[in-house]
Amino acid sequence: MHHFDSVQQELQTKKNSTPVGRTVFILAIVILPTTLLVLLGYIAYYFIGHAGENIAFGVEEDGTNIEDENIFDRAETNNDEATNTETQQTRENATTIQSVPTNIISTAFTPYEQVPHDATSWTQGLSYGDDGYIYETTGLRGQSKLLKIDPTTFEVIKSVYIDDFYFGEGSTFYTDAYGNDRLIFITYEEQTAFIFDPLTLTKLKTLTYKTTPPWNEGWGITFDSVEVEFIVSDGTSTLFFMDRDTLQVKRKIVVTRFDGTEQDSLNELELMGGLICCNIWYEDEIICVDKITGRSVREYDLSTLHPIEERGYSHVMNGIALGEDHVLITGKRWDRMYKVRFDDWDGLFTGN
Repeated sequence: MHHFDSVQQELQTKKNSTPVGRTVFILAIVILPTTLLVLLGYIAYYFIGHAGENIAFGVEEDGTNIEDENIFDRAETNNDEATNTETQQTRENATTIQSVPTNIISTAFTPYEQVPHDATSWTQGLSYGDDGYIYETTGLRGQSKLLKIDPTTFEVIKSVYIDDFYFGEGSTFYTDAYGNDRLIFITYEEQTAFIFDPLTLTKLKTLTYKTTPPWNEGWGITFDSVEVEFIVSDGTSTLFFMDRDTLQVKRKIVVTRFDGTEQDSLNELELMGGLICCNIWYEDEIICVDKITGRSVREYDLSTLHPIEERGYSHVMNGIALGEDHVLITGKRWDRMYKVRFDDWDGLFTGN
C-alpha cells in the first residue's frame, strides 16, 4: 500500500506542474512509453519473429529456401534409399534365381520309334559300327555272344558265341592302327578282351587288361576316336582310359553326380557329344560326364521309357548306341529297343 501511495503521489505532483510541463509530462509518461513499446515490439517482431520465420520456413540470408532444399535432399535421399532397396532386392532376387539348381536330372527325351529286340539277350554292350550295322554283346556263362544286327529290320544277321568259361560284357566298334574296322568284346571277371573282325565276326586276337584290384572286372566299354583310346567301366565309380593297342591304363577319373557325390555301378558306356554317357546298374538313368574331370554334365531319368512294371526288376536298362539321328536304347532281355532323342541336347547329332 505504501508503495502504491508513493506512486500516486508522484503522479499528482507532476500534474500540478505548468501546462507545458503537464504536456511534456503526458508525452513522457503516456506517449513516449507507448511509442517505445510499439517500436520495441516491432523491432522484436522483425528480429525475433522474422528469424523465427526463417527457422520455420528455412530461408537463408540470401533468400534460399532451406526447407525446399531439405525437401529435395530428403526426396533424393528417399529415392537413393528406394534405389538401394530395389538394388538390394534385385541382388537378392538374382541370388535366389542363381541359387535355384540349374543342374537337375532331366526327363526331356522323346521315344519316337520302338523296334524289335531279342528278348533272350542279356544285353551288355550296344553300338553302331562305322559300317552302319548294330553290334550287340550279351552276358551269362554259356550264353555270351556277339550279334550283328540289320539297322533297318533289326533282325540278327549273324551271331557267334564265346567260350563258356567267359561271362561276356560290353563291346564297342573302333578302327585299329592300320585303319581296319574292329570290334572289342570284354569279359566280366576274366580280364580278357577279344578282338573281332566285324565283317565276318571272326575272332582275331585276345588281350588282357586290369581295372580296380583285386577283382579287375570289366563292365562297359566305348571308344574315343579323337584321343584314340578306350574308356572302360568296372562297376565302381572309376572310369579307365586305356591304350587302343595294348589296353594299358593311361589314366583314370572318378565319376561324380551334380551334387558332387561319387556314382558307382557304372555299366554300359557310349561316347556322345564329347561326353561319356553311362548306364547306372539297376537305375533307369543315364549320366553323361566330362572326360577330364568326371563331373556329370547331363543326367537323364528314363524310368518312363519302359517301366519296370512291364519288364521285371532284373531286366535293367543297359544299352546305349549313338546313331545318325537318334540314340538307340535297350536293356537286358527287353523285347524292344527305342529310338530316342534328347529334347534339351541341341547339336548332339550334328557334332555342335
